[in-house]
Amino acid sequence: WGAPMVELDHLSYSSISLYLTCGRAWYWRYVAQVPTPASPELVFGSAFHDTVETLITTPGEAALEATWSKCWAERSAQEVNWGDESPEELFNLGLRMLQHQNVQSALQSMTLQWDDGVPATEIKVTLHCPGVPVPIIGFVDLIGADGIPGDIKTSSTSWSPEKARRETQPLFYLAALNQMGLLRVPWQFRHYVFVKTKTPQAQVLEHDHQPTEILWLFRCIQSVWQQIERGIYTENPTTWKCTPQYCEYWTLCRGK
Repeated sequence: WGAPMVELDHLSYSSISLYLTCGRAWYWRYVAQVPTPASPELVFGSAFHDTVETLITTPGEAALEATWSKCWAERSAQEVNWGDESPEELFNLGLRMLQHQNVQSALQSMTLQWDDGVPATEIKVTLHCPGVPVPIIGFVDLIGADGIPGDIKTSSTSWSPEKARRETQPLFYLAALNQMGLLRVPWQFRHYVFVKTKTPQAQVLEHDHQPTEILWLFRCIQSVWQQIERGIYTENPTTWKCTPQYCEYWTLCRGK
């Protein structure tokens, strides 16, 4: 399935990830620019991320419940397709998670790198890939006091070390930081995963990458760019995203 090439001045990690998941969904978002409401999962994850970032950048200052309430109000104010989800139940879930000892212990362990009084959070990174004329940008959630970059995620199930290792996002961040001369601890990454189980969990998963993996990453980016350049946006009906629950473009595509 092809369509005219869209003019781009950059790519992002999230756009590349979406294209690899489903080229048709990429078309709806970046070419047709079809507006869609946010999902409850996205709203919850974003509000939780904002809350964690506020708490770790202002230790002992920000009140937990007030911070969560503010972040939740800001993120849930947008148009949201709540479906069977209840905003009140999700708000209470987030508060219960944040107050749990497992999560509190993880928050206390999240020490940040500071530069001239500025915490190392939401660091914009840019990667230049051979053969791709536009830069690839992204934002690293945080860099720890020990120099290890990391990200903050919420999940319905716990992660295995192998799942953390398979994630391509850390490799992109590490490659970009290395290219920019900002990688202080060679090729290590840390995931903070907050799990929405009955007893909230807070996982801290670390893993290493090898510099040679950049070659594989560049091949992936080059392949995506070449297909976008040709106007090729192939659907992927076998992906986890191709369901009414997870694809915001379902009614325009498979569910039409």
